[in-house]
Amino acid sequence: VAAALRAGRRPMPPPAHSARSRAMDAVLLRALAGGRADGPALFCRLFERVPMRRLLRFLDGGTRLHEDLAVGLHAPVGPMLRSALELPRLPRRPYEGP
Repeated sequence: VAAALRAGRRPMPPPAHSARSRAMDAVLLRALAGGRADGPALFCRLFERVPMRRLLRFLDGGTRLHEDLAVGLHAPVGPMLRSALELPRLPRRPYEGP
């Protein structure tokens, strides 16, 4: 983005993450917002137990399903499942765009 702006070009937005990545983000955010997961403890655990390259690809939405599951096993499974189960029942806000 910075290089495009410096060159006087309009920066291209990054590619959108997959629906699976967005769903996992929603589960994590719901667990954190609801107090079911302790954010600092969760991230410390992930950074201690998941190989760095895999974790960074996971956070960037670049992992495959089996890698997502391997990372997910290092999160508090019960609270994450509870958050995932309640997501479909939550009200949605319409997308308003930029």
